[in-house]
Amino acid sequence: MSSRKADYRVIEWQEVMNGVGISCALDIAIHPSNSKIIMLTIPGVDGSVDGFDNKYLHIAETVQEKYGVAVVRISNPFISSYHWESNIRQAIDYIQMNAQEICGNETFELRIMAHSAGAAVIGRIAHEYAEITRVLLINPALKLKPNDIHDGLAKLSGRQVTVLVGSKDSSSDDIAEVVDNHTDLYVVDGADHHFSGDNFQLFLDSPNKYLFS
Repeated sequence: MSSRKADYRVIEWQEVMNGVGISCALDIAIHPSNSKIIMLTIPGVDGSVDGFDNKYLHIAETVQEKYGVAVVRISNPFISSYHWESNIRQAIDYIQMNAQEICGNETFELRIMAHSAGAAVIGRIAHEYAEITRVLLINPALKLKPNDIHDGLAKLSGRQVTVLVGSKDSSSDDIAEVVDNHTDLYVVDGADHHFSGDNFQLFLDSPNKYLFS
């Protein structure tokens, strides 16, 4: 099945901080398909919808080509230190409200690949969404409430959770204390925070290995 051209859109909403309204917006790209599975990619803070060297675009097209699933990609602009979850919650709400258009079904299974701050946040909140069945967290930013990440992952028991960490990433020293015992943890020797250089292909291949195998 061939991949379909992405439809780029913008989600806009209002947040409130200290009684002052904040206008917020994030980019979203939709690769529709008649499938009951949607994969969502979430970058780190201020990450773009396509990613460095179009990595998230490449992942989306490859996954859709191979598995025929719908794919949604988002940017992750910084709002404030009080609104780390807002972008991701807005994206999931959008997927829920537009599932028929995205995947041709009102009910669907959501599989998530997230990096850095995006991984930390989805680790905290994924358990709140019944649609989320598989989660891949790459180098989660543990400074963003590690106890909440641990508690959130513990509540995902029964769902497939994989944490992928580079040995040169700052999270590698403490990740074992954060993950729950039902979480699959893999440490990639020599990989840095962005899986750059020789490890970049591992990043591109990770959804195939951990979300669809």
